Amino acid sequence: MIELLVFMITMAITPGPNTILSMANASEKGFLRGITLNWGMLVGITVIALTSYFLLSLLTGIIPSLMTVLRILAVIYLIYLAVHLIKSSTGVSASGSGGFIRGMVMQFLNVKVMLLCVSAESAYIIPMGLGMKEELLMVLMIPICCFLCGLVWAVAGGLISTFYRKHVTLMKAIFSSSLLLLALSGIIDIAGI
Repeated sequence: MIELLVFMITMAITPGPNTILSMANASEKGFLRGITLNWGMLVGITVIALTSYFLLSLLTGIIPSLMTVLRILAVIYLIYLAVHLIKSSTGVSASGSGGFIRGMVMQFLNVKVMLLCVSAESAYIIPMGLGMKEELLMVLMIPICCFLCGLVWAVAGGLISTFYRKHVTLMKAIFSSSLLLLALSGIIDIAGI
């Protein structure tokens, strides 16, 4: 159980699409106005965690082929996010696109979240051989951990919001570059380089 918790925290707190977007969104809107994105992320991750649990329990053999397609879609989405961020007038979401729906929907292309769910469930939760109720409670720890780690990044973003407004071009470049680096990492991983 401790290994599962360490794994989840490590995966959830390290930079990825959620953490970067959470920080950028809070930098632009402030923590309280930007938190709706995080609530959307929580709902999206919960859906993914439960879906992947049931799929892993029933269709373990199909997951490897699905992961390749999902990874390619995720790289495309990371590039889209980076381009959208750099093109927007104020950064993350001048038109309210950094809200609940975006936070929820973006999870369905977020390979890091999918890999976290699949890895935690297949390596830690399912092999424990607990009953379904106990396993589902452990599965629900995944989105809660991701939500809390996203809040850590949002607080950091909220703290730098004044700086962000003064240096919006620099901040957009930093956040966009981070997303592009994640996309490049994904491309390299997919290619097996």
